[in-house]
Amino acid sequence: MNPREARFSDRVVLITGAASGLGLATARRFAGEGAHLVLVDWAADALDSAVAVISSAGTKVIGIEGDVSKAETAQRAVSAAVEAFGRIDVLFNNAGIDPLTARSLVETTEEQWDSIFGVNLKSFFLFVRETIPVMKANGGGAIVNTASSAGMKASSQEAAYGISKAAVIALTRALARDFSGDGIRTNAICPGFLEAMTSDRRAGVPEEQLRARSAKASQLVPMGREGTYDEVAQAVLFLASDESSYTSGASLLMDGGWIA
Repeated sequence: MNPREARFSDRVVLITGAASGLGLATARRFAGEGAHLVLVDWAADALDSAVAVISSAGTKVIGIEGDVSKAETAQRAVSAAVEAFGRIDVLFNNAGIDPLTARSLVETTEEQWDSIFGVNLKSFFLFVRETIPVMKANGGGAIVNTASSAGMKASSQEAAYGISKAAVIALTRALARDFSGDGIRTNAICPGFLEAMTSDRRAGVPEEQLRARSAKASQLVPMGREGTYDEVAQAVLFLASDESSYTSGASLLMDGGWIA
């Protein structure tokens, strides 16, 4: 094993939205570099499958099913991590939703607004609130939050989502100001077009529309393509690793030059 493969040997990583997409790709990357994992998701079958696949390679994995916007889920996840491993070294706040029917602010219902902010922002607060005391007791750690290029530049017809991601960037900076002195670094990733949408959004989009989206990305993005989950996962691991030891409060834009 080379030094890079051992970056997270015996470190404990908690990931929300871990059963599919970017969360699952990142979990696999962490597992490949020696981490122990606590995976949180509300999709029970997908979570069970993720835990089974990753643990089959010898990684220690705990699955926590639950609604990340509820304090009880965050409490259960952190308690499970501490009970099993005694610590949490990395928190990857990744859970996110982007309902198709929530478009402009006028077309967004109060229920949709509350749901989007519950998952995309409140869950980050809840998991940070439970995790930071554990990190402080163990000498520090790293938090990575999934924001979006939509939090840096407004996108049409998804107002609530973009506003929630802009708030994630602000939350990231606030955490960096308050806790970097405790050895807890907090950074965000801001992906643009990725190979698929959030799981909730993808479920309502026919395959031909997904192909049209990919074609649109090829036209809009200077690199001429969508990004892959694995590309973004590698950036998450960098921000969580000692290789970024002087980086805190940053929002890493990963959009192939789209909003440049």
